Amino acid sequence: MKRFERFNEMIFESYCMKSVLNAIKKERNRKDARGEVEQSLSTLTDAMLYALSTEDNEMIQAEKPHQIFCIHGGNIPIYDPKLSCALSHLMPADREIVLLYFFRELTDEKIAPLVHMSRPTVSRRRKAATRRLRELMEDTS
Repeated sequence: MKRFERFNEMIFESYCMKSVLNAIKKERNRKDARGEVEQSLSTLTDAMLYALSTEDNEMIQAEKPHQIFCIHGGNIPIYDPKLSCALSHLMPADREIVLLYFFRELTDEKIAPLVHMSRPTVSRRRKAATRRLRELMEDTS
C-alpha cells in the first residue's frame, strides 16, 4: 500500500510541475508576442516622441482667466467671460439651479431636494433663468 501512495504522490507532483511550467511558458509567449507589436520608447527619435505627446486641455484651461462658482461643496469654473458675467447677474438660487442642471448634469428631480424646492418649481425657475441668461448674453454681444 505504501508503494501505491508513493506512486500517487509522484504522479501528483509531476502534474503540478507540468502545470507550473506550462503557465510560465504561456506567459513568456504572451510577452514575446506583445514585444513584437510594441516599440521601446528609447528607440524613438525626439520628433516621434513629440508627435506622440498630447496637450492636456485641463492644464491649458487652468491657465486661462476664469470665474469659479461654488455650488454644494464643489467648484464650477466658467471660462467664458460673457457667460460668467451673465451668471453673476442671476439670483443665487436660479444660478445654483442652472449650474447644477447644465454643468453637473443633474435632473430636476435630483436638484429639487438640494435646493429645498419642489420639482415643478425647479423646472419653472430653470426655464426662466435660462431665458434671462439668453437675454443677458445677447445684451453683452
